[in-house]
Amino acid sequence: MSKKTGHKSTVCGNCRYHNTYKYPDQVFCFARFSKRENPVVSIFHHCDEWESKLQDCFCLEDSLRKRGKKAK
Repeated sequence: MSKKTGHKSTVCGNCRYHNTYKYPDQVFCFARFSKRENPVVSIFHHCDEWESKLQDCFCLEDSLRKRGKKAK
């Protein structure tokens, strides 16, 4: 497994606690679910529970592409 260098944004779309919900714009956050908070959030949401994901996920890139922006 290779590691990428550089800045990684800390949004739900690249957090280890997310799972797809309404792809690619909303995710289901297991960290929020375990706290009994609304687990469905925007892919661009951010919280203090953020942890890096071991494997890359394409949902963040796809959501940015859908909005007409390029992913870094």
